[in-house]
Order: sequence, then structure tokens, then C-alpha cells
Amino acid sequence: MKKLKRMTLILYNSYDKTRWHEAHKRAIARAAPICYAFDCNLAIMEFPCKMEDILNIKTTIGNSGEYLEKLIEKNRFFIVDKFLPQFGIPIASTSKPDEKKVITPLNTAYLLKKKSVGIYVGLGRHGLPKDIMESCVYHLDITEKRVSLETCTAIGCIPAIIYTHTKYL
Repeated sequence: MKKLKRMTLILYNSYDKTRWHEAHKRAIARAAPICYAFDCNLAIMEFPCKMEDILNIKTTIGNSGEYLEKLIEKNRFFIVDKFLPQFGIPIASTSKPDEKKVITPLNTAYLLKKKSVGIYVGLGRHGLPKDIMESCVYHLDITEKRVSLETCTAIGCIPAIIYTHTKYL
């Protein structure tokens, strides 16, 4: 069986871009075990922090940060200010996809057989900004029913559903 390309979950900060909030830390702490469990990279974009701040996150989530540490050790955690070519094809997660850009979770899994994908998840009530939405090749509604999910729920669902589809291809 041919090895799949890599999926990267990209947490996009739509909160305050100047102050390192508890909400930022909690989102990273929650995403790390999910990404680790479902063979997914984790990237954070537009976060007001450095790697030193990440290494100092104290939490009971994710076995006290064990999975975040493992992602960092394996070079599978990134702090970025733009989409990197190694992330592959940019995909926006949204409950309101542009009909011309819709991709299903199953088709995302098929795409992973050929290309890496970077899937954006917007943090905060404003979701992803218009320029990110426009720059994405595809829009993924993980529910396929136009149901808006709370951010942490989406962070859990997206890698789990796509990874599960890849197991049955």
C-alpha cells in the first residue's frame, strides 16, 4: 500500500493577534493529542508567540502536554505567518463552503493519496478571514450538512474523520 501524504491542521488565530491569551494555549493543547493520534501535523498561524511560549504551556490537557512535545520532537509542529508549500493544498474548514470549491471528507482522503493538504481551522467567533477563504483551493464542511461546529469540536472531527476514511481506501 502506498503511503499517504501528510495532513496538517492549521489553527488560524482570529482572536487578538497582539496578546498571548489562555484561549490560544488551550486550543493548541487540545489540538496536539488529536493531531498525534490521527497522524496529522499541527501548525499555528498568526499567533502572538514564539516556540519558547509553546514550550512553557502548562496544562492538564493532552497528558500534561506530552503529545505537543512529541509533535515538536518529530518536527511536526509549526509556528507560521503564512501557508508553507510543504503543507500541500490549502483547504478551508467551514460550514458555509463556496459551492465551486466544496470537497467532501472522503474526497479529501482520496486527495491525501496524491498530495499533502493543509486544513485551516479558524479560532474565534469570526472564523477564517475572507483572504484565507479565497486563497484556499477547497472548502471542507466536515459535517457535509452545513452544521456549524464549535472550534474544539471541529479540531477533533476533522483529523479523525479524514484519517478514518484513509483507512478504508
